[in-house]
Amino acid sequence: MMQARIIAGIFLVMFAFLPSAGAAKIVKDIKVESIGPGLPDESFVLSQISTRKGSEIDSSILNKDVKTLSASGRFTSVKADLEPVEGGVRLIVSVCNKYLLAKPIVVKGCKYFYENKILDLIGLQPNDLVDDQVIAVRVQAVVEKYRKDYYMDARVTWKIGELDHAKGTAQVAVTIDEGKRALVKKVQFSGNTVISSGKLRECMKQPAWFNPCWWLKKHSYEEGEFESAKADIFNLYMAAGYPEAKIDISEVPYYQRGGDSFSKVVVRIEEGPPYTFGKASISGITRYPEKDVSDCLFVKNGQPAKTDVIKASAQAVQDFYGSRGYIDCSVKTIMDTDISNRIINVELVVAEGSEVRIGDVKIEGNTKTKEKVIRREILVYPGEIFNSVKLKRSEKILNNLGYFSTVSSYALKTKSSLTNDILLEVEEKSTGQFGVSAGFSSVDKVMGMVELSQANFDLLGWPNFTGAGQKLKLTAYFGSVRKYYEISFVEPWFMDRKISLETDFFWSEVDYSDYTVWSKGATIEFGKPITKVDRVKLLYGIEKEGLSDVADTNAYVVIDTGELYYFSNEEDAFKSTVQLTLQHDTRDSSFLPTRGNRSLLWGSVSGGVLGLDTDIYKLGASVNQYVPLWFGHVFCLRGRCEVVDSYSDTETVPIMDRLFIGGGRTLRGFEYRDVGPKAVSKTDYDNGVFTGTHRPVGGRSLALATAEYTIPVVSSVRIALFVDAGNVWTDAYDFKFNNLATSAGVGLRLDFPGFPIKIDWGFVTHKDSNITEKAPWVIWIGPDF
Repeated sequence: MMQARIIAGIFLVMFAFLPSAGAAKIVKDIKVESIGPGLPDESFVLSQISTRKGSEIDSSILNKDVKTLSASGRFTSVKADLEPVEGGVRLIVSVCNKYLLAKPIVVKGCKYFYENKILDLIGLQPNDLVDDQVIAVRVQAVVEKYRKDYYMDARVTWKIGELDHAKGTAQVAVTIDEGKRALVKKVQFSGNTVISSGKLRECMKQPAWFNPCWWLKKHSYEEGEFESAKADIFNLYMAAGYPEAKIDISEVPYYQRGGDSFSKVVVRIEEGPPYTFGKASISGITRYPEKDVSDCLFVKNGQPAKTDVIKASAQAVQDFYGSRGYIDCSVKTIMDTDISNRIINVELVVAEGSEVRIGDVKIEGNTKTKEKVIRREILVYPGEIFNSVKLKRSEKILNNLGYFSTVSSYALKTKSSLTNDILLEVEEKSTGQFGVSAGFSSVDKVMGMVELSQANFDLLGWPNFTGAGQKLKLTAYFGSVRKYYEISFVEPWFMDRKISLETDFFWSEVDYSDYTVWSKGATIEFGKPITKVDRVKLLYGIEKEGLSDVADTNAYVVIDTGELYYFSNEEDAFKSTVQLTLQHDTRDSSFLPTRGNRSLLWGSVSGGVLGLDTDIYKLGASVNQYVPLWFGHVFCLRGRCEVVDSYSDTETVPIMDRLFIGGGRTLRGFEYRDVGPKAVSKTDYDNGVFTGTHRPVGGRSLALATAEYTIPVVSSVRIALFVDAGNVWTDAYDFKFNNLATSAGVGLRLDFPGFPIKIDWGFVTHKDSNITEKAPWVIWIGPDF
């Protein structure tokens, strides 16, 4: 309405010039009048327009004046007219003021929401300027809120009541017709045999009836959602080889209860017959042997005609040429459907294009990150054949650095048709973090963490210290059982080579109730990738460790060996250690893996030629294998084996370096660290009593295995079933697998990034000793401390 009046005013101005288009008109007078409520504010109008008395009329300037007044937000409409006067014209500016809201808005008809909620959504207060257009925009938020809560027929009307015409004041009454609350109680599928109802339900964006989301909130469908769901379901059937599938979706009344009406959505499917692939061919190949390119064709005669296979084949051909410099290569898919025989013949028509080399590699968007930090990660270089596959991989590598929110690459034409430049555009994001969190576990009790980190640190980059791709992290864990403080620095490209350098300074203290183990020291580690998934690391560390706050200084006897042992005899010691680690990692995610393998093999030596007090060595291996199953279910196998032993001047392995399992995240269902060798007081041992108070003393050999099956319930929520088995033995290499402690149980996983929650209940099926204690619950809330 307002735009129409503006346009009408402009046409009136232009019309006024028609009788005397050849003569300039002088503005002799400017008059401001109100054509609506309230008095005209002449001083405001004159201050906003450029046209002045004595100036010549300019239609473009007058048009701009009308738009300026309209944009001020004070008027419902603005109009400019010209009337002839002696020696020129009079400019008449007619404005329709918006009403001044004199009283709070009156809301009627709301039952589901409180009146204050409606007023907050509208957001208008006394002394605000209002008209129909303003109110229409504001009440739309009310309509949308009702629809989100499934009042799909909710309507909002309003009335502006004038109070004082001269003052331009009014009051507003808003009336709400909520209608009935429409909830989808059920989604029903019929006719589907190939695609499971679970998969179809995902297309409908509906959980299963047993899903807690049904209990918390029901869904309602808006206009257009059914068409989108039909397209998604049809694509599922195309991917399965059923191109004649027909889908019909309708919502029908189900029942009513109270003021709510419940409906059900019926999805009727006619799957049609399955199609198979017939002939498969590639044409247009001139530069390479046809057999080499044909290896990219995954379409096989007689197999189900799945569209995913066709798309994968076309992409494989595209990558074949793209990795060899033919970046302009295009692949067209032609499908010839034989309806009578239910066969789809596929032909890939290739337009090879020309071989292209890389001219220059340009980088834009990095305002903080140094250019060399980006260039050292890129897999393509000027002068070589353009490889689009490597370029895509370079994008992924840069994205995984965590410095950028987006990374995009483009091929740029140059003067030469045989050369393209590459433009890499990055958009930086914040890489510094400060976090404070709290948690709880059945092992560590109440825990807290403070962490300050910079993922794109520059040690020499005064004053901002960002942009060199280094990592700095300051961490403090503290709680009723554990305290740990660490400063860590990582240079991922030491001396501009693909060798990482990591230095750590740490201090830790763990209270095990019988005694407290403390250590402080520093490590330096070099790492180098061997392949994409394999890495070797070499670490040197020096630390001082010991026991304090020993609860019992009396003599104890180790049950397995009969040896006399004093906890108070453990001495503080300096330890100098070298460790070599081989790592293999093919997991699809480090936070929540669903497939792949992570294996570690390590060995360390302390003392000997390295000096200091402790002469021990350790060997170990661990394997985590993740296997994806159906509907998001994941099966995981974990195994761990370790040995520690002393040599040279060290007669026995200090208790700080021995191996312990039980409870926590090792053998669930058992008391923390209670599986394995134990000691009892000498008095109890002499009397043949082993059922009283005992203390774990750890061992030199460890074996542990876990099988876990996880089932997704809703997003970020899983149920786990597990079986654990393992033990610790007194002597090195003395594995006695006929005496394993075992347990089984069920768990809950809430996979919230930064604050995961893990709760397990374990049932002991076999003890390693009749005095080993049980602890069914393992609870871990918050970060991994």
